[in-house]
Amino acid sequence: MKKIISFFILTLTFATVSTSSFSQQLKTVEKMTVEKAIEIALKNSPYLKAVEHEKNAAKTIEKEAKSYRLPQVNLNEILMRTNNPMETFALSLSQENFSFESLMITDPNHPSPINDSITQLQVIQPLYMGGKITHGIKAGKKMAEAGEKKYERAKQEVIFKTKTAYLNVVLAKKYVELMDKVVQTVKAHVDMAQAYFDTGFIMEADLLQAKVFLGDVQQKKITAENNYKLARAYFNNVIGVDQSRDFEFVNDFKFQDKEYNLDKLLSEAIENRPDYKELSLKVEAAKHNISIEKSEYKPKLFLIGELNYHDKQFLGTQGDSFKIMAVAKFNLFNGFKTKNRVLRAKEQYDSYSKYLKQMEEGIYLQVKQAYFNLIEAKKRYKVAELAEKQAKDNLKLREERYKKGVEKTTDLLDADTQYVKASTQKLHALFDYLKAEENLKFMIGKIK
Repeated sequence: MKKIISFFILTLTFATVSTSSFSQQLKTVEKMTVEKAIEIALKNSPYLKAVEHEKNAAKTIEKEAKSYRLPQVNLNEILMRTNNPMETFALSLSQENFSFESLMITDPNHPSPINDSITQLQVIQPLYMGGKITHGIKAGKKMAEAGEKKYERAKQEVIFKTKTAYLNVVLAKKYVELMDKVVQTVKAHVDMAQAYFDTGFIMEADLLQAKVFLGDVQQKKITAENNYKLARAYFNNVIGVDQSRDFEFVNDFKFQDKEYNLDKLLSEAIENRPDYKELSLKVEAAKHNISIEKSEYKPKLFLIGELNYHDKQFLGTQGDSFKIMAVAKFNLFNGFKTKNRVLRAKEQYDSYSKYLKQMEEGIYLQVKQAYFNLIEAKKRYKVAELAEKQAKDNLKLREERYKKGVEKTTDLLDADTQYVKASTQKLHALFDYLKAEENLKFMIGKIK
């Protein structure tokens, strides 16, 4: 019995391990390009979806303003009971049931109460609103365009963050590859030191020092691998996909020496930045808002048509009549409400104008910073590239001399250290340059 149970447990364990291994084999690794990452991020970004709703809301402002040109149709139902002499006489006429007999047998000064149900269809057509509708439509159009520009800038932000996250993953991956190569090189040097120690050519302290150095680079490799995992997790978060998804990052990046003109970049930024255009459009809309408020100083003209049904019964149609009126309305005094609304609109316009000027100066500063950072990164990369080449040549030379027994172990380890440092600096300088280039594109509003 014990043998059967043991066999069953062993079989179950094997099946579990096999299933786990099979699941790992089935797990696919998707190829991920920068273009695909941007496409996914634009589709999944909650921030972009929120701004899109803002854009759609802004479009309704113009539509609402246009609607004031259309007639307003109201259906009113009024129920009334009165014994007012004039009203009872008028209502009986409106209901079309007036008779002299009824009038003669009652006291005209104290008539019996009368019930009246008035069904009224009213159409009001604005003819002139003092420019309120015209400026409202223009302001609404500017706000709709501003919403489009805000959405455009939000897309650029998502693209910039996605590209940066992609670059960080590739950087982390290349650093892991570099540390893997360094570990292999140092292991070979430790093996050489071990062989020299075994033959009594070097002291144990030299061998121990080589092993300590190997342990140090192995720890750096572990840190690099962890940073690579974190970079990939952050990338998944940026493009809005599940953390369980795994990607193969296929884009490779190389240094390309490009020339930029600062004055041209500054002018391009003002010309291209969607957020600058957004605020410019809001300034124009604020200017129209002043005219909207000032329209209250001007007369209003309406055409009103009414169709009325009077009946003793609710919703009855016994007596019908119509009325057409042209109404001119001019506000003489409303407690300084219009005055204060105009002042508020002017203050808002001045505020937007000042913000626009401040944004222009801020954009100039952002572009200059991005440009100078790019120039710095370019110079650092060129220096790092030369330093890495020299460190590599030095390591090769030291290695050959060490093999011939004319170089100390410490000198070889120093060469290893210099090569690791130079290679790391070159790698970081390259990606600093690439990210600085993307940042410059973002600052001038040309990132795609």
